[in-house]
Parts: sequence; structure tokens; C-alpha cells
Amino acid sequence: MSGHPVPRGDTRLWFDHRFRSATASHSLYCFPFAGGSSTYYADWEKEFTGPVELVPVQLPGRGVRMSEPPATDMHRLADETAEAIASEPTEAVLFGHSMGAILAFETARRLAALGQPVRHLFVTGRPAPTIARPRGRVSDLPRAEFIQMLRDYGHADESVFGHAELLDLLMPMIRADFAMIENYRCTSGRPLSCPVTAWCGDSDPDVPPSAMRPWADQTSGRFELSVLPGGHFFLTEHRSQILRRVHAVLRGI
Repeated sequence: MSGHPVPRGDTRLWFDHRFRSATASHSLYCFPFAGGSSTYYADWEKEFTGPVELVPVQLPGRGVRMSEPPATDMHRLADETAEAIASEPTEAVLFGHSMGAILAFETARRLAALGQPVRHLFVTGRPAPTIARPRGRVSDLPRAEFIQMLRDYGHADESVFGHAELLDLLMPMIRADFAMIENYRCTSGRPLSCPVTAWCGDSDPDVPPSAMRPWADQTSGRFELSVLPGGHFFLTEHRSQILRRVHAVLRGI
């Protein structure tokens, strides 16, 4: 476990509880992209009714956890996230975009080791864990170049880049996230048993379909890949279509 100031077994800060349901049998835990937060998934709330509840994951260094230092090691972060999810009463389903896809995958591995395998893993906009991204080191780029890189990714609303004070506040967390994924390496291990469903954008230069297909090697279950129009944040444009597929899959569960 890392040194984040969250007591062992205390899940209050790890999850956005606004959308939880007392009658839910399954929880869809949604993991943010680098520099993102749980608020990205808040707009999904309208799409959730019935036995599946929406649970955005709140990582250290952002949102209500802004006062905590950001995570620096993907494997330790997955240890902590899995511990928090393992204490929950519902069955877990995981969804992650970009960096969040890797964190969801590593969390799923740990939950399987704890004897609580997830029911399904959804991943978007991130090559398979064995493929390193980004291709080169970007976390320590000079400020102007780093901001341009974020713009190229379509990382945030353009209005954010016009607020220097807000950028100053967020920059350490965003750089830490990119450093964490730069340093991440997938270790060998038993494949997941749950099905994996994946999506990517057809104009995302860093995540071509050929880099998504090896996700199939990470599970002994069924694998499905869909390619949609758009760049790295195609997820924003195609939210409703993707969530319709998510719910169709979960109805099968």
C-alpha cells in the first residue's frame, strides 16, 4: 500500500456516492483518464436505472481529494483501489478510459487474486497493457509544450487553458498522472476470466485498432472490439451509444 492518507478499508473518499442505489446488485466503477476526475462521468447518471449503479472513482490529488498527493505508482494505486472495491457489497464491473483502462485492468487483476473477480471489464482509448504509451516521455516537457500536448489530445475544454491559476493548480496532478503511465509496465500474470469489451476512435493516432486487439490476450473470456469515429476522446461524442452497449452486456449478466 502507498502512503495516501486513506485509512485501510475506508471507501468514503474513493467513490463518488451521489449516484448510488440501495437496490443495486452491480456497480459500474468508472476510472478517469490522465488528468481527469470522477466528474467526467457525472453526466452519465441519466443513463443509469435499475440494478446497475454508476460509481465514478475518485483518485488522490483531484476533486474532494485535492489536498492529497497524486499517486505515483500504478501498481500501488491498483492495490488501494481493489481494496476499496473489495469491501463493497455489490458485484463489480469496471470501465476505464485511457490511463483509466490500465488502472481498471490492474484493479481487476487484484480483485481476481482476492477471490472477487469482476463480472466485466470495459476499456476505451488505450492500447493493450503490454504496449507502452505514451511512446516518449512527456510528463516533464516545458509548460508550453506540455499544454500543447494536452490540446492535441483533446484533453480538456479549451476554456481551461485560458485560466492560468487553474492550470497552475492542476498541472502537478496532470504531470504526475503522465509520469505514472510512462513508468507503468505490465507484469506477467494469469489472464482475467471476465469478458473484455473495448472501443477506440478511428482517428486516434496513438490508439489504432491494431493496438487494441491484444487486449484479447489479457482474458480467457470473450473479447469484443468496436471502432467509432473520432480521436482520443471519441468517448465524449459517442457516450450514449457506448452506454447502450454497456447496458446490453450487463443485462446479459
